[in-house]
Amino acid sequence: MANKMTKSQIVAHVAEKTGISRKQVAAVFQTLADLATKELGKKGPGEFAILPGFVKAKVRTRAAVPAGKWINPFTKQEEVRKAKPAKRVVRLSANKALKDAIS
Repeated sequence: MANKMTKSQIVAHVAEKTGISRKQVAAVFQTLADLATKELGKKGPGEFAILPGFVKAKVRTRAAVPAGKWINPFTKQEEVRKAKPAKRVVRLSANKALKDAIS
């Protein structure tokens, strides 16, 4: 399996293909990251197309888990599970164009 590209390799590749400077490409990526953080933040709408036509990010709320007893399926011992509060998690999903490209 090939090694994954690093951020600097991606920036260099995009700069070479588009003919703009690496500094400008890095600024575009940073602006996208800042915008995604703002849109997915606590006051944002909770959905953002990170790369339009390829990847979409959505914020979902994971439900709280109450404390309780459960049986460990491996040891068959009864254990006490700690309570976990509800939390927001980011889910990425590939759009149709990306799914078609890899299949």
